Amino acid sequence: MGTPAPTDQVHIASASQTLTIGYQGFGSFHNEDNVEFMASDPGWQPPPNHCQREVCLSGTAFGAPCRYQFLIDFDRWTFLNHGAFGAVLRCAHEEAEAWRRRCENQPLRFLDRELFAQLVRVMGELAAFVGSQRQDLVLLPNATTGLNVVTQSLRGRIGPGDVLFHLDVGYGSVKKMLQVVASQTGARAVQHTVQLPLSSPSQLVGQVATALPEGTRLAVFDAVTSNTGIVLPIQELVQLCHSRGIEVLIDGAHALGMLPLDLRQLGADYFVANCHKWLSGPRGSAMLHVQPKHQRHVHPVIVSHGYGSGFVSALLWDGNRDYAPLLAVSAALRAWQQLGPHAVRQYQRELLRQAVELLTQAWGTGTLVPLHMCGSMALVQLPRHCLPAASLQNLAPAEAHSGRDFAAAPSSATSADAKHVQDALYKLAIECPVKCIDGNLFVRISVHIYNELNDFEKLAAAVSGMCQI
Repeated sequence: MGTPAPTDQVHIASASQTLTIGYQGFGSFHNEDNVEFMASDPGWQPPPNHCQREVCLSGTAFGAPCRYQFLIDFDRWTFLNHGAFGAVLRCAHEEAEAWRRRCENQPLRFLDRELFAQLVRVMGELAAFVGSQRQDLVLLPNATTGLNVVTQSLRGRIGPGDVLFHLDVGYGSVKKMLQVVASQTGARAVQHTVQLPLSSPSQLVGQVATALPEGTRLAVFDAVTSNTGIVLPIQELVQLCHSRGIEVLIDGAHALGMLPLDLRQLGADYFVANCHKWLSGPRGSAMLHVQPKHQRHVHPVIVSHGYGSGFVSALLWDGNRDYAPLLAVSAALRAWQQLGPHAVRQYQRELLRQAVELLTQAWGTGTLVPLHMCGSMALVQLPRHCLPAASLQNLAPAEAHSGRDFAAAPSSATSADAKHVQDALYKLAIECPVKCIDGNLFVRISVHIYNELNDFEKLAAAVSGMCQI
């Protein structure tokens, strides 16, 4: 079938109505109004997934038996850092490649006639997974984009006297976003320093309740803090803020795949999540959920054809780029359906418990927060005397024998010390981040379905070896 002439009319039928769309070239076959229609009409039937790849994970045992489902080189690496950038499932990677090939086979057909409907199909699948309506969710390249969309949309709505509230345990780039918007509008970005240690979620809620300033218009909370691996009580924080008339943005970069989600029940005004982290979708896939009452004032960072035609249209297309990662989220969702989200979380949390017990006993240390405040990540404190050994490995030979007392534990560690330890682990083919919190060093361990307890035995032995140098 050839490309219609500019005067051709294309009739798109649904269970409830028929749209007549004039074809006027790029971006018009599935034009802006039609995208909104596809997303919001419950009678709209999504197209078939033309690039669907087989997912055969039912009954697969967790741990080593499922490592083939990922692309990590497990023969060479002990990989304990899923929380950094995730790790893509093989089926999702292959489905993304298939979409790329389909696009290049006939680019105009794909971009002009197929892409939007396929994206809306994936939006529906993802919405069902997170407890949302399809028309309240849009796909984006990453969580950073979604967070910028929300924070930049505050311009024109806030000004001097207004407060943007966040926690010091939040993600670093989000703090910068709030500072930028504050400087643009005259509002204030106020950071609350969380008092550690925490023994319960209610402690944190109490701290926030006391710290929220008058005039707060927006509060930003992580679902799971990246640096410290703490699962925040976001339901209680949303309720607290709403009781004071404060809008809430949840940075759920780590939430999708780690935590059970029901966005209707949560009720956050804005919720951003990555699909490439714990869900193990392709890199370059994320989502933004916005409550309907706010959608009219949420604007894209990049203005393109769909601007002014509705929430979904304004954000779904930001120009010609690779949309294959978004389309291949389907494969990751099918994998999770076969594995069972509850079973995955059970495995990860039980293995995390075992790993923490192993490491704390081996090193004589503890965790930053109790395990009931963790999901699939935890910070375990390193033994103090491992730091001088790690630092010694990174000194030049002349420095190493200069009379410095490496047997004495330092009074306070630094981020440079954390880097020394992390680099030493890397040289041993152990990928595990090291964090400096209040002058103490911690490893942040991540547990995914490909990990086993012997991964953490290797980590325990490596650190103990550093302590003996």
